[in-house]
Amino acid sequence: MNQLNRLIEKDKLINYVPHKGKMFLLSRVTDYDVENYTITAETDVTKDFIFYEEELGGIPSWCTFEIMAQAISALTGIHDSVYKIEPKAGCILSVTGFSAKKENFSCGTTLKVTAAEEYRDEESGIYRYSCKTFSSPESQEADVEVTLTVMQAENLESIINR
Repeated sequence: MNQLNRLIEKDKLINYVPHKGKMFLLSRVTDYDVENYTITAETDVTKDFIFYEEELGGIPSWCTFEIMAQAISALTGIHDSVYKIEPKAGCILSVTGFSAKKENFSCGTTLKVTAAEEYRDEESGIYRYSCKTFSSPESQEADVEVTLTVMQAENLESIINR
């Protein structure tokens, strides 16, 4: 079941991600593939963005790893919806290989983020994604690159409380 070239706007996208209120960072998903575990999403940087810093007139580039993680969460939610799988809780385990060509992104910018799965261990619930942030939807050169390792579990509290 290939799910390419699908647009999901914010009002529907929020149903696929556990983040709500100011912590919900995605504006839309512009493309996803639930068979190959890839996603492209966009975020509109505004003054009410949770990571907005007045002195920067925007957001620092380091916070884009959370946008990327939410794109992964959205992909997981879409995948689980398509395949009628009960959603699981998830969290970031590590952020590695962070590389940024820009220190910040200005208010009014629309960021494009991509995530592509590189590793999957369903038994442990650990997955690794190659992620990129671009300073515009048309940009072909990434401004931020990072590898995110995430974990899914039926009950994260039981893992945390070990």
